[in-house]
Amino acid sequence: MMKKFFCLLFLVPFFAVAQKVVTHKVGPKESLSSIGRLYNINGRELANYNKIDYDKGLAVGQILKIPVKSDAGIPKAPAVKETVTAPVKEKPVKETAPAKNATAADAKGTPIYHTVAKKETLYHISTLYGKVPVESIKKWNNLTGDGVTEGTKLIVGYSKTKADDKVVKTPVKKPEEKDATVTNKQAEEKTTAIETAKKEVPEPVKNEPVVKTPDNSKAADFKGGVFKSLFDEQAKGKYITTETGAAGVFKSTSGWEDGKYYCLHNNAAAGTILKITNNATGRSVYAKVLDLITDIKQNNGLIIRLSNAAADALGVVDNKFDCTINYSK
Repeated sequence: MMKKFFCLLFLVPFFAVAQKVVTHKVGPKESLSSIGRLYNINGRELANYNKIDYDKGLAVGQILKIPVKSDAGIPKAPAVKETVTAPVKEKPVKETAPAKNATAADAKGTPIYHTVAKKETLYHISTLYGKVPVESIKKWNNLTGDGVTEGTKLIVGYSKTKADDKVVKTPVKKPEEKDATVTNKQAEEKTTAIETAKKEVPEPVKNEPVVKTPDNSKAADFKGGVFKSLFDEQAKGKYITTETGAAGVFKSTSGWEDGKYYCLHNNAAAGTILKITNNATGRSVYAKVLDLITDIKQNNGLIIRLSNAAADALGVVDNKFDCTINYSK
């Protein structure tokens, strides 16, 4: 009996030393069960030890006391660190687009779709996929008109087979543009207009002569241009909006021989025909809106930019002049 008593006295301090308590700071998404697994202890036992309700869960930053048995081959508690789980970056989804200058005859393979964003035009969508002809997009989607509705899924081409290796990557989308009908010829003029407007060149010097094409020093008299009848059609029975202000000029090859005048304007939708009158000469021309006026320093204060053939027909002598604009909404 005395031997057993002395053995117990000997083992008591041994058990007292065999168990120690560490603290653990609760991190994001940690639970009693997950923390218990780190220290090889049951989650409910851990809750009872800390006198907390197992079913209520834990709060981030909460400090727990954890009894750790280190003499039974149990791993020691890991160093307590406050960690923040870094968000997983999603890889961008790569899209493919049809080869440049695709036609409706290319309608084979797997269709490639584009969801129409707010105020996107068919021309803008075509530029995102290697300048696919607008007419091809219309044929692929059975479109009879030129307007597109936000949220509509359009076929913009067809993926190539393995034999056709050339695939055009989808470029980053540009800012919103107004809805419009733009033919292949108009698309070329629009590209020329935008590139010209975006060039970082010094502000035009006052009284600088209008820039004319080298092969056409003087435009033919087209009686205001070929878009006059279309203006009358658009304006029939509709409210006419009038604007007055400063107009600028951009260089274009169109209009000198065919009387097709184009312009950039912020308030009328692309495809709208505008009547522009030179306040100094009283002459008027009819021009089709291609796009918005680019937001750069050189365009500050302008209400319109007009092709140089149209400006010549107005009798403009400077690259900036006062005008009156009429159009229907």
